[in-house]
Amino acid sequence: MPAKRPIPKEATLNITSLMDIMTIILVFLLKSYSTEDIQIAPSDDLRLPVSSASKPPELAVNTVITKVGILVDGVSVVDVAGGTVGDEYKRGTLISPLFDILKEKADEAKAIAESRQTVTFTGRLLLQCDRDIPFSLLREVMYTAGQAQFAEFKFVVYKGSD
Repeated sequence: MPAKRPIPKEATLNITSLMDIMTIILVFLLKSYSTEDIQIAPSDDLRLPVSSASKPPELAVNTVITKVGILVDGVSVVDVAGGTVGDEYKRGTLISPLFDILKEKADEAKAIAESRQTVTFTGRLLLQCDRDIPFSLLREVMYTAGQAQFAEFKFVVYKGSD
């Protein structure tokens, strides 16, 4: 009969292997975790067009063009009647109140970019346009945004079936 080993009074646990496993799991979860930076919720008086685009929206200044008004980051800027902006708000094709707020947003973004050095001003504008607005209004908004140093436009659409 073989001799029995004495049972130790205190059991010890080798934690090194457990730490290796936990580190691998943590790295895997961090690499596979993704977040959406922005959340877009269209307003009630906005009907977005349908598209087969598959790119997710990017973080940018959010501009909404509906049949009743133009909003920038949720704040109403200009009222729209009959698909046009009133002449009192325009200088040619430039929409003055929209230009003022977009210029302010551009200046804020540039100031943040200068202070952080890791962030750059992209001049990106996220456009949510009602599918029934006239192109002339969209052109005026895009022209105004361009004058306020927003040259990259991303249009928000509903994802349609392929």
